[in-house]
Amino acid sequence: MMKFKSAALFIIAVFLVHSLSGQSGYHIKFKITGLKDTTCMIAYYYSNGTYIRDTLKVDGSGRCIYKAPADLPKGLYVFVISDKIYFDFVINNDHKFSMETSPTDPINKMLIKDSPENELFYKYLRYNRDKFNQIQELDEKAKLVADKKDTLKVYSDKISLINKDLIAFKLGIVASYPESFTALMINAMKEPEVPEIPILANGRPDSTFGYRYFKAHYWDGTDFTDDRFLRTPVFYNKLKKYFDNVVVQNPDSVIREVDTLIEKSRSNTEMFKFLVWFTTYRYENPEYMGFDKVFVYIVDKYYVTGQTSWVTKSVNESIIKKANKIRPLLIGKVAPNMIMMDTSNQLVSMHNITSDFLILLFWDPDCGHCEKEIPVIKDFYDRNKEKYGVEIFAVCSDSSLVKWKSSIKKKMMTWINVDGPRTLTGDFHDKYDISSTPVIYLLNRKKEIIAKRLPADKLEPFIENYIKHPPKP
Repeated sequence: MMKFKSAALFIIAVFLVHSLSGQSGYHIKFKITGLKDTTCMIAYYYSNGTYIRDTLKVDGSGRCIYKAPADLPKGLYVFVISDKIYFDFVINNDHKFSMETSPTDPINKMLIKDSPENELFYKYLRYNRDKFNQIQELDEKAKLVADKKDTLKVYSDKISLINKDLIAFKLGIVASYPESFTALMINAMKEPEVPEIPILANGRPDSTFGYRYFKAHYWDGTDFTDDRFLRTPVFYNKLKKYFDNVVVQNPDSVIREVDTLIEKSRSNTEMFKFLVWFTTYRYENPEYMGFDKVFVYIVDKYYVTGQTSWVTKSVNESIIKKANKIRPLLIGKVAPNMIMMDTSNQLVSMHNITSDFLILLFWDPDCGHCEKEIPVIKDFYDRNKEKYGVEIFAVCSDSSLVKWKSSIKKKMMTWINVDGPRTLTGDFHDKYDISSTPVIYLLNRKKEIIAKRLPADKLEPFIENYIKHPPKP
């Protein structure tokens, strides 16, 4: 089922501000057989969603007209009959055309007049679907003869031939109609075919050639100054795959790629805005530890320097504020000091603790998840305190001394316990970006942050790996 979102709620709808003046523009006639006296919608693809742009009244004969200004963004649009019945159409070079079809089979029954762009697009859709159906049928037959190698090979060879035909067909469109939207779509979907791996001077295959070639040619055919890519259902996923699976997964490598792609798009305002938004959103709350460094870098380079003029002042300030809070907590930074009162009413400075590894544990007596994590931490601590040179600085967020001390005794927390509210160094919530508990930070002997927000059961393998593979100075 296709879901449509209101453009008014779309966070990057500000990218799509266009004049609705009465200038001559698009005039598209639709006729849907069997439809009458109802309302349909016009939607468009953008990023990873589909968004409503307009509604059309359908008359008693199934006819309606979509009128739009000449500056309507080019891309792939959707005529929506219902949640389950819809068809795509291209807005590119043709401004006045008509489309007629049936809800029972919109693609095969589509009749198009005065739009070579859409005729080519539907030729592609029909050919693609026909080949897909052939492959699916052969796949089903192959499953029935999985134990018969010779017969299985026959089906496999047939599928390979169909795939070759499909590739040749697509390449033919790109070669013959390079400026068409269909060619743009094909370029957005295709992936590099890695040639034969070369042999090095030592007689061995070049083991990294495949990756290097694939990465170097991943964006072949993609013009980052062409914002039509944004209004396709494929560009966002291609971009996501690039950062998920192609780019080497460390923050510095990601930062280089972010810079490269954004700079490629700089001459196209909409692409530039989109890529800044995409990378900001992606790394603001990253899935993997340490990648908040990418977010801070993007904020410093684009938001702080005033290159995000489309973002409201309040939002821009909020993003910068968040980056400023995260910056002191990046992996490799010296952790901010905390001086707090312990259970004997003595002030303890976190920076004065001598240990090879220091665990900062932020917890609360009434925290349900703490009840599960603290026993795991205690087991690790009791077994490995001497082995790894570990100490724990446990910061309680509750202001009740009675509850705090009672909980320490109950949980047998035999490490350094301090009361967060009784401090000389300010609110730890702000210093360490703590909005819930438990939260674990891991520091080395220099009090540098080497891990943060680790689950308790990951402490031991992380420390073991850190000892085996210490970071380069």
